[in-house]
Formats: sequence, structure tokens, C-alpha cells
Amino acid sequence: MGSHLTDVELGKMIQAVDQLSTEVDRLSIRLDQLESQLDKGKGVLLGVFLVASGIGAAMSAIIQKVFTS
Repeated sequence: MGSHLTDVELGKMIQAVDQLSTEVDRLSIRLDQLESQLDKGKGVLLGVFLVASGIGAAMSAIIQKVFTS
């Protein structure tokens, strides 16, 4: 049913997951910084939106890079 990954594809996937994990950690730190700088309400919501869009963009770029090589 599922497709079998080659060693190269598996290596790329592991690298992509590691990069994504690093990016999520970095963005989480940035979110903490934004929360401390911005007022509650709109400021926190804006920070969450920015981080979420950043994570989405990072995931999209990594997945595209892995599967279009």
C-alpha cells in the first residue's frame, strides 16, 4: 500500500525533519520574545500568526525541497 523510500530519500526526510525541528525551536524562542515585547490581545495574536505562518512556510519549503529533487 505505501511506497518504499530509498536510503537517499530516507536520509533527505530525516534531514528535513531535523531542519524543521530546529526551525520550530528557533521560532518558539522568537515567539517568546515577541510575547514579552507586545501587549496582550492583538500583539500576542499577531505574534502567534507570524510564527504559524513562518512554520508553514518552512514546512512547505522543506517538503518541496525533499520531494522535488
